[in-house]
Amino acid sequence: MRHIVLALGITAALLVTGCASDKSIEDTGYSKTPLVNRKGEKLKSADAARLYDSARDFLMHGQPEQALPLYSEVTARFPFTPYAPQSELESITAHYEAEDYDQATDAADRFIKQHPRNQHIDYVYYMRGVSNYAQNQQSLISANPDRRNVEYLKQSFNDFSLLVNNYPDSVYAKDAQLHMIDIRNRVAHFDLDIAEYYLKRHAYVAAARRAEQVVEDYQGSNAVPRALEIMEVSYAKLNQPDLAEDSRAILQASYPNYLLHRDEFYRQQAGETPDYELPAMDSTPASGAPIDGTNDTATGDADRANAG
Repeated sequence: MRHIVLALGITAALLVTGCASDKSIEDTGYSKTPLVNRKGEKLKSADAARLYDSARDFLMHGQPEQALPLYSEVTARFPFTPYAPQSELESITAHYEAEDYDQATDAADRFIKQHPRNQHIDYVYYMRGVSNYAQNQQSLISANPDRRNVEYLKQSFNDFSLLVNNYPDSVYAKDAQLHMIDIRNRVAHFDLDIAEYYLKRHAYVAAARRAEQVVEDYQGSNAVPRALEIMEVSYAKLNQPDLAEDSRAILQASYPNYLLHRDEFYRQQAGETPDYELPAMDSTPASGAPIDGTNDTATGDADRANAG
């Protein structure tokens, strides 16, 4: 919300200068519904400035649903004033604040097509990203949205990527990068869960293929070590000892601390109280590092798969 308010604050001053030449705005009377400001005053005969100020007042006081009709009124009645594109911009925020994420992304798409050179276009890409991200969060009670559909997350990643690549100096770039890291891990774990599902049901070919996809597509994700384990187990079960050994070798070389701290790694992943501070999984193991006794991962995971 800090970023959203910042964008609104930046643009407010621009309208004052932009409208200096528009000294008389004719009321065309397009409205067919009662429009009021926060004081309850009727706005049907209001000019663009008054309509916009009233909409912004609603938005800044946490009433986006009341702001949206006023923003629409500005764009419909006064499309050639500086208030129109600003109203379109703030409508994206209003839809987002109203948790109407579909409308927020639609409004962002329209703005990008109509105003590709707008000085706040980075903000629009950011809002499209967070709106798609929020779409994935909307789910049935007690359901994990990542297990049902990750398409919104993938679209969100693309939105943030466009922002970071095209506007690296944007005030929103850092937050976009943090979202991208989170999304990358979550989508990787979505594919990892599918690999785990196949492994548990002894569908070793499918398990290996899905795990390979995690390793190839999500380098750097914290799902990669487990994906390599699944590949090792699956190839061993498929009587492919060379491929199994290759997977094991890559795991040991790339994530040496993962094998040494495997149980503690997953305890902390599950949100349990840490027994000790974990080192980076891809760093060189320190001498005397605690060992959790799960070095024989291929045997242990194969036994668990057979038990499943």
